[in-house]
Amino acid sequence: MENAIQNSKAKEKFKEQNKDNKLKKNKKELLRPTIDIVFQSLFNQDNISITKAFAEDLLNEKITSIVINNDKYLIRDNIKDKMGILDLELDINDNEKVDVEIQLVEKKDFIKRLIWYFSKLYSKQIKIGEDYNKIKKVILIAIIDFEIKEIRQEEMETIWKITETKNSQKVLTEDLEIHIIDLKKAKEAYEKNHKNRKAQWILFLDNPNSKEVEKIMEENKGVEEAVVKIRELTEDEKMERIAFLREKAIMDEKAIRAAGIDEGKEQIIMSMIKNNVEDDKIKKIANIDEIELRRIKNLVKVKK
Repeated sequence: MENAIQNSKAKEKFKEQNKDNKLKKNKKELLRPTIDIVFQSLFNQDNISITKAFAEDLLNEKITSIVINNDKYLIRDNIKDKMGILDLELDINDNEKVDVEIQLVEKKDFIKRLIWYFSKLYSKQIKIGEDYNKIKKVILIAIIDFEIKEIRQEEMETIWKITETKNSQKVLTEDLEIHIIDLKKAKEAYEKNHKNRKAQWILFLDNPNSKEVEKIMEENKGVEEAVVKIRELTEDEKMERIAFLREKAIMDEKAIRAAGIDEGKEQIIMSMIKNNVEDDKIKKIANIDEIELRRIKNLVKVKK
C-alpha cells in the first residue's frame, strides 16, 4: 500500500515536471531592450513609471519631476550639420538634462561622438540673447557593448568630468558628466553586490530572459514592471518582426567590423550598392568577398 502511494506521488511529480518543461519550451523568448526600437517602445511617456524607476537607479537619485522628450532627433542648425538620434532624453527635477544612449556596435571616434552629442544637448538649451544661467546640467549615459581602447574600462561604469590636470579633485564645472556603462561587465558587478540596482537594470537590458533577471524581479519592482511590458511588446507581431530585422542588422554590422571593414569603407560600398554597381566590381574595388558583400547589402535593405 505504501509503495503504491509513493508510486502515485512520483507519477504526479513527473507529470508536474513534464508540464513545466513543456511550458518552458513553449515560452516565447522576450525581445531584448538593447535593440533601439524596443528600448524606445519601453522607455517613453506612455511608460512613465518604468522610465522614472530606470532613471532613478541609473542616476542614484530621487526624481520628483520628469519630462520625457519624445523628439529623438538633435535639431540641425544648418542643413550640412550632422543629425544625431537620441535613445532617451529626459528633463529631471527641473535642473538636469539626461540622455541615455545604447551603442552595440563599435563606431569610429566614439569618444568624439559622445562629446558632440553632449555639445548639442548643452547648446540647444538657450537661444541667442538668453541668459547662460538657464542652462541645466547635462548627463550623458552611454551603454555600450564593446571595449573603448582609449580608456580600457575595468569596472561596469566610469564617470567622466572636466578636472584640473595637477589636481584631479578640482572639478571645473558640475554641468558636464559622461557615464560609460559596459554591458559585458554588468554580471560581474551584480555578482559582487546583488543589491546593485544599476547592475540589475543593465542585466535586464542585456537579456530579460536570464535567470538573474527572474531573481531581480522579486526585489526590483521597476524591473518587474519593465519585464511585463517587454512581454506585451514580444506578443506584438509587427514589433517582433522589426526587432528581428534590427537585431540581424546589428549582428551583420558587428561581423563586418570583425572582418576589418571600417565605417568609411562601408559607406563607400553602400553607395556603390545603391548606385547599382555590379557585384564583381564592388568586390574588386573594395577587396571584399561575396559573404561580406551580402552582409552590407542586408544593412542597406534595413536602412532604407
